[in-house]
Amino acid sequence: MTTTTPTHRSNYRSVLSLPGARLWYVTAALARAPVVMAPLALVFVGYTAGSFTLGGVLAAVYALGEAAAAPVLGRWFDTRPFVPVLRWTLTANALAFAALAAAAGRTPAFVLIVLAALAGAAGAGAPGGMRAQLSATTPHALRTSALSLDTSLSQVVRAAAPPLASGLYAVATASGVLITMAVFVAIPAAAAHRIPHATLPSDRPHRPVALGIAQILRRSWATALLSAAIMFLIGTVDVLLPARLKAVGSTPALAGPVLAAFAVTSIIAGLLYGARSWPGSARVQSACMLLLMTAALAVPGLTGQPLTYAFVFALAGILYSPLLTIRNVALQEQLPETAWATGFSLLYAAAGLGYGVAGLLAAALLDTTTTATAFLICTAATLLLGAVALAAERAPAPEPAPPPQQ
Repeated sequence: MTTTTPTHRSNYRSVLSLPGARLWYVTAALARAPVVMAPLALVFVGYTAGSFTLGGVLAAVYALGEAAAAPVLGRWFDTRPFVPVLRWTLTANALAFAALAAAAGRTPAFVLIVLAALAGAAGAGAPGGMRAQLSATTPHALRTSALSLDTSLSQVVRAAAPPLASGLYAVATASGVLITMAVFVAIPAAAAHRIPHATLPSDRPHRPVALGIAQILRRSWATALLSAAIMFLIGTVDVLLPARLKAVGSTPALAGPVLAAFAVTSIIAGLLYGARSWPGSARVQSACMLLLMTAALAVPGLTGQPLTYAFVFALAGILYSPLLTIRNVALQEQLPETAWATGFSLLYAAAGLGYGVAGLLAAALLDTTTTATAFLICTAATLLLGAVALAAERAPAPEPAPPPQQ
């Protein structure tokens, strides 16, 4: 696993003092905010058209568009110059949001569905492409700190973006939310040439042979599966927690403060994790953190005391951000630099798929069993997925076949 410099306390200062680093984090936050705002914004669009069900369909189609397009667009970032690809994808993303804003409440449902899918697909490669450039332009000794800072930034965005979407809807309708999202995306598109980026490895002398998507999948599928397992767990609790609170005689509104405790501790833990090196390999750290995090989030299935939920969710948040950082570092160790953007995009797609499947499973379980049993089934499924992924990461790569005898 990548280690940090001996002067741990100065790591973040060193990262932020790198040329263009502050701009990278600002533009990354602006590009990610619409991704987090999109599900709620699209539900509002559906409601404007007269149906919360349509809103749910739009949010699902948006997520499916992201998952389908992320590996392909990630490959573009690995094989083409960074600036034009980022500018093209983010511009297309902004135009799709603007088109949705113009179409909301004025066009048939199938038009909104197509536009939502295009919006999800257009921007899907940008997170992986930008994260690959963050790694490529950061000195090796500071990469864990840079990625930890990135993970904490993502959690800040995840905590702030939904309330922002709700507030904008209250004063500016669903179209106003979408226009704001388009503006957020347009800013990094316009500043793409100033975002730190490295020369494509494929453009350098003695360039390495680029891996195909199938080869990248063979090397990194276990890490992608673990990423899916982590987000499967998050998707589970997002759907089940309000129902569980109601089932134990509390108010579903308590889910807000409980999830806020998770978000706050995850931000702090992400920063603390990247500030120093930690013992153990990436696989051992991942196994310990996933086991503890899953155990913490299984507690609502074992007790009807809602006051304990905030405590165990805060504990889970302490483990969540470091776990994501470890996954990003592990991916870099599995792939050459020529495949980082594709690999990060695969993690992004896997995470979205895990979150979506968890929501569907949790919703189905709520119709067939108790909330407590649903919690325990979903957390057990997380452990199973995580065990398969970690066992596969541990397995040595197959040795090449010996040449035929003459």
